[in-house]
Amino acid sequence: MRKLDYEELLERLYSRLPSKRVEAPIEIPPLEVEFVGTHTKVKNFKHVCEVISRDPRIVLRYLLKSMGAKGSLDNDGNAVIHQNISRASLNKLFEKFLELYVRCPTCGSYQTELRKGGKVWVLKCLACGAEATVKPAW
Repeated sequence: MRKLDYEELLERLYSRLPSKRVEAPIEIPPLEVEFVGTHTKVKNFKHVCEVISRDPRIVLRYLLKSMGAKGSLDNDGNAVIHQNISRASLNKLFEKFLELYVRCPTCGSYQTELRKGGKVWVLKCLACGAEATVKPAW
């Protein structure tokens, strides 16, 4: 059995690391909230979910559960919440969703993907390669 020197071990380590993606930081647009009677409508909901690479149904389920409200997605991908919710409250809940289910806890990047691994949900960072389990709240 031969001994490996430090340089060989270091090269072997770097060859096994995932390649680092160099991309521009993601600009997450603010939610465009509109009030229609007793309903609250998020007009750019589909676009925002595409930017953060999340299924709109998961994001909406999280928001509805957090508010204790009912709602749905309309044909254009807009979120419709069946009660009046203030812009500030909605944006605060959305920021909490971003912190828990989008932002990498290791490097802070928003370039992540959320996938189910067996019975747990895993947040995988596409920038640094870190993986973290997250508790589903939807």
